[in-house]
Amino acid sequence: MEELQILGLTKNESKVYATLVKLNIASVNEISRKTDVPRVNIYDILESLKEKGLVASVIKSNKRYFEPANPKELNELLLKKQEEIERAKDKILELSKEFEKPSEKREVMFFKGKLGIKTILKDALNSKTEIINYGSTGKFPEVYKEYFDIWEDSRIRNKIKMRIITSISTKGKHPKKKSQEVRYLDLEFTNLTSTFIYENKVAIFTWTEEPLGILIENKELADSYRNFFESLWKQAKT
Repeated sequence: MEELQILGLTKNESKVYATLVKLNIASVNEISRKTDVPRVNIYDILESLKEKGLVASVIKSNKRYFEPANPKELNELLLKKQEEIERAKDKILELSKEFEKPSEKREVMFFKGKLGIKTILKDALNSKTEIINYGSTGKFPEVYKEYFDIWEDSRIRNKIKMRIITSISTKGKHPKKKSQEVRYLDLEFTNLTSTFIYENKVAIFTWTEEPLGILIENKELADSYRNFFESLWKQAKT
């Protein structure tokens, strides 16, 4: 009966209508027995089905019976549902356009927990530029190991290149991935934070047990981080 509920019928309306289709014609008592819906509720359900054009009542031998409308009438409900879906799609498109207006975007967003961090990581997978990672300490695969390989596979599939600068102490501890270049500096980064720079965005991750993330969308800031990265890249060793 779940299929009928998709069309907007309640669970009990679906049961009553389907039962009437099988019986062809039935009294309230018969409907109640066949559906296990209390008789006191049957009247309201039938009235609602009548308003939807799915049930008609007839009098036989001074007794009221109920007949189902042709199931093809359900197509009307289907059309209405499809119209509602199309209106919802139009609304989503309208809201999306509003959200994408540069003047309306939030410049700084904060995220907490793995699901929050995942929002930033998924955004990075849509990058039209390479991702550069400064201060990587290998905490991503450690703290969020259930998503790390999935993210890397998606990055590679989306052909997003990645350059990483990390401490020489991490060399050989983590397997290299495709479309990825790593260089090392002879210094120690903090073991809790790392920074992604992509497009006009800077994402700062704190890889604690409950990770935190800050996503900043600002071209000047992203360019500044990128320039700093490039100066370190020239000094770093393979």
